Amino acid sequence: MKTAALFVLLSGVAGATSWRVDLSEARKLQTSGQGAKAESIYENMVNTAKGLPPGERNSMALELFYATRYREAEAAYHLALDGWALEGPSAASNRITTSANLATLLRTEGRYAEAESMLLDCLSQAEGVAGKDSLLWARGASGLAALYLVWEKTAQAETFALATKDTFENVNAPESERINNLSILASIYVQEARYDQAEPLLRTVLENANPRLLARTYNELAVIALRRSQFEGAESLALKALDAETQNAGSSAPLNAAIRNNLADICLYQGRYVEAEQHYREAIAIWESSLGKQHPDTAKAYLNLAAFYHRRGREAGAEQLYRRAATIFEKTLGTDHVLTLVAWKQLADVLRAEGRFTESERLGRAAPRQPAGQVSKGFQQTGMN
Repeated sequence: MKTAALFVLLSGVAGATSWRVDLSEARKLQTSGQGAKAESIYENMVNTAKGLPPGERNSMALELFYATRYREAEAAYHLALDGWALEGPSAASNRITTSANLATLLRTEGRYAEAESMLLDCLSQAEGVAGKDSLLWARGASGLAALYLVWEKTAQAETFALATKDTFENVNAPESERINNLSILASIYVQEARYDQAEPLLRTVLENANPRLLARTYNELAVIALRRSQFEGAESLALKALDAETQNAGSSAPLNAAIRNNLADICLYQGRYVEAEQHYREAIAIWESSLGKQHPDTAKAYLNLAAFYHRRGREAGAEQLYRRAATIFEKTLGTDHVLTLVAWKQLADVLRAEGRFTESERLGRAAPRQPAGQVSKGFQQTGMN
């Protein structure tokens, strides 16, 4: 999943980093199976944030975000914004930066309309504070590119990613931010099946990627290989992505799930059905745990497992999952979104296969048609940190 870069705002306050020790301890407890103790520490961190300056609140929120503690992260971001508001006009740039970070969290949670509204406001404010050719404006534009990518509004995503690319080059932006935006642009090209344009960008990203971005880049390359039916190469790249993700200290559970979903696709198209189902189920369990059962990415995973069941003639399981996915898409993306329409169309195909023609006809809607039981080849995990 691609994300706009998240930005740390340094406070320079002595003792302000003590919360980092608590966060590290919570992660260790969670890893060792002591979830209740970890939960208590996480919940108390918001109270700790109230005694910190706004820059340190922003930093805490960022770390909680990477730990997939979204509720606490959102609360800490709002506390940071409250702090910046008290500092007045002199803190305008910092307020915009924290707002952009919060928008990334909202996007990750599938709250796309809220994220869009916040980022458009950030762009407007950044233009007034620093100008449209500024680093501050470009950071907001990169956030919009990432949002529109996961929202599957690729034309808008490309517009903002290219504008960001030009501005980053003109203002000599930090290398990490430039590479992150190239990764977003590459993902747009992958989504649009413009693989010849995507691959050179991904190779550039691969040469300069930090540990977190490395796994995502291998995953994107695996998606390209999978969609080209290069299954051995796709599996090799997916395994590299999984290894890079698990070796990363700031590992991302949803990215791990996306990679496992792609391994499932690879196994499916090679006729390795037992392995495929196992990987699909592993991916779903991770998404449900990290993003929740109502997130669009979780719904995409339901859609893929449903397609697998339909392909294997297991119509009852397929029907249940298609209904669940369609309902989630309708709620989070809208009734006219392509994924909503595809989910209902695939459900109609299942009902038709069961001889339930009246129900099938009632559900039939105009949507891009896929062959029965066709999974979406390759999960890009564009919506994750």
